[in-house]
Amino acid sequence: MRVVSFSVPAWFPPRTGEEVRREVQLTEQESTVFLCLATGASNAELAGELQLSVSTVKFHVHNIRAKLGGISRLQACLLAALARERVPGPKTAHALDARRSA
Repeated sequence: MRVVSFSVPAWFPPRTGEEVRREVQLTEQESTVFLCLATGASNAELAGELQLSVSTVKFHVHNIRAKLGGISRLQACLLAALARERVPGPKTAHALDARRSA
């Protein structure tokens, strides 16, 4: 299993009463889901694009948010957008962006 590391910017606000982890280790599958979160797609849309079940996507999103310090889904989407600017994202994320904007 490949593990992918993402850095959280120092200026990123933590959830009230919690601390955002600055260096996060995600599995390859979590990384793929994380980068696709940047599109703002629903769990069902992500599942269809990534050819996963909705429950699997929910599981990965829950784990991603927990690893990032219990942040909200919106905050996870914002971090994913930042990460996609620095790391070439999976083709599926770009295809989902194109479909949503059409």
